[in-house]
Amino acid sequence: MGTGKLRAKLPVLLLLLSLLAADGARKVWLKNTNWMNSANWKRGSLPCSKQVVSFEEKPEPYAVFVEHDVSVGELVLPMNGEIVFADDLKVNFGSFFHEPTCMAGENRFVGGEPEDWLNPHNWRVEDDLSVVPPMSSDGAAVPTSAADGSDGFPLLQAEVVPCTHDTVVFPENATYLVSLDHSKEVKQVDFTGTVYKKSNEFGKFLESENGKMQFKLGPSGGIVVQGQDCNDNSGCYCGNEEHMDKICDLYGDNCLSVTCSNPVTPSGSCCPMCGAVLLLSYDKMSFDIMAFQDRLVDDYMLNEHGYKGRVKGRVSKLKDGHVQLVLVDNVPGAQNGMAAGEVGKHIASLIEEDNMSPFPTFGVTSISIDKSGVGNKAQVAGGSGMNTVIYIAAGAGGGAVFFIAILVSLGIIIKK
Repeated sequence: MGTGKLRAKLPVLLLLLSLLAADGARKVWLKNTNWMNSANWKRGSLPCSKQVVSFEEKPEPYAVFVEHDVSVGELVLPMNGEIVFADDLKVNFGSFFHEPTCMAGENRFVGGEPEDWLNPHNWRVEDDLSVVPPMSSDGAAVPTSAADGSDGFPLLQAEVVPCTHDTVVFPENATYLVSLDHSKEVKQVDFTGTVYKKSNEFGKFLESENGKMQFKLGPSGGIVVQGQDCNDNSGCYCGNEEHMDKICDLYGDNCLSVTCSNPVTPSGSCCPMCGAVLLLSYDKMSFDIMAFQDRLVDDYMLNEHGYKGRVKGRVSKLKDGHVQLVLVDNVPGAQNGMAAGEVGKHIASLIEEDNMSPFPTFGVTSISIDKSGVGNKAQVAGGSGMNTVIYIAAGAGGGAVFFIAILVSLGIIIKK
């Protein structure tokens, strides 16, 4: 079966490697400082013709974009900042329109607080222009504006924030207020329709009056536009692993409760989950992450109808060079994660068999598997320990393959 046909079937199968593909993913910034965004107003609703409109004063100026005609009773402009009006826009003063639902009083613009670049809630992930939800236990999307109710493959929180080879998008007809205290690399930045592919070009914008008003960079903050695709056959590291403390702090208490015992927490995730995590070591000369995906789909996922559509996963390259495969399933209750664990074990056995063949193709030299256990909510705190299985292969050149199964029992309590 050809590679093109295999990849075309991925949306109903297991793996998605689009973030590791040459063109990366699109990460779209969600927050803005637009007038027509009701979340930016103290009353939670847009100003109307009987209200006095004012703007929250901030130490640093910010911009507000007005995209449509507005009616206000009175407009009190800020001491500093910028109001950007769309073309041919009208501002009507007084009760020009009959608005029986308009309540008189003040309505203050409070959307002038910078939003952190590292906050996963501030980004929407798009792959081939479809929304990709974040990874969560029980196969459900976590409560974040990045993915509620969307179809697609799951992401870890570190992968929601822009990675080194991603395209960052700030949609047109909007103004923004972004804070960043760290230096981050991205492939390119599409800012309101202008695409920046070089650091010096985007750097000039950041130093402009308009750029400073919309990007609040700390002493160590910076956005490096390197303009390069991922050219490593083993995949490319996202670049956010070292910021996990900040990412998870900003993500907040949004992790779903788990129903399994001893849930696993993958690298790049803020939340424990029911499922399995596989760490792969590989031969740099022969391992190809896309070929690895295709072979798994061809040899296993297309033929195992019992798991088809039940198990979702994410493959990613880690900072230490390992490749991580995270598997979750949608099996409810105490059995949640068991199907993912079975898939992980079978994938490992396929690799073992491949290494024993005269012409191994995966290029994987060893695998370790951590998986959650059977349980329920009452067992999570003190259940039996997770199973760790280590597969050690002799290498891509063949030879003996050794299998070591280590069952680690944790939390054993001896009572009189």
